[in-house]
Amino acid sequence: MLLVGDVRLVRELLEHALSDQADLEVVGSASCDVAAIAAGMFEPDVVVVDTASLSSPDGMHALATALPDAKLVGVGVPDDEDPIVALLEAGASGYVTAEQPFTDLVAAVEAAANGELPCPPRLSAALARRIAALAAEKRHELGNGTLTRRQREIAALIADGLSNKQIARRLLIEQATVKNHVHTILVKLGVSRRDQVGRRLGTL
Repeated sequence: MLLVGDVRLVRELLEHALSDQADLEVVGSASCDVAAIAAGMFEPDVVVVDTASLSSPDGMHALATALPDAKLVGVGVPDDEDPIVALLEAGASGYVTAEQPFTDLVAAVEAAANGELPCPPRLSAALARRIAALAAEKRHELGNGTLTRRQREIAALIADGLSNKQIARRLLIEQATVKNHVHTILVKLGVSRRDQVGRRLGTL
């Protein structure tokens, strides 16, 4: 795993503690601004991020975009539904609140590596509500047939000939998110192919 944070003392303490775990290997540590470079060097399976070093969930999203092959675990998250859900929406695969013990961090890292997320009932309910809200929003968007500002932005990039991967890099969002938007755009515009998007936009 790679440890990321802007406070060197915190990184060193985590490295010392995690290195004592038989099933975990710390390959290095880095500040947030060079995390992508460090990840390219070490190719970690899991990246443990000190969330105190991030100004907002956008910082986690930027890391998730820059490190698409790694699982991100946020450390020091406030014990509240909103910041936890925001962190997960930003691309984190796991989290440990500021009040949880070190053993929970070890468990969170192991779970993330296995593609799992230990989730207390309260958070499960919050995530379920968020999924329902997103589904309702999508149904509304599909129902009124108009493109959102983000969808118009992506549609314009499609018309310019950019691939999903190129759009994701340009907008700093996940490629899967772009794919979902593209599907919705095609449905709303009533077309079946990407090369028809530009012509359809010109009629709106």
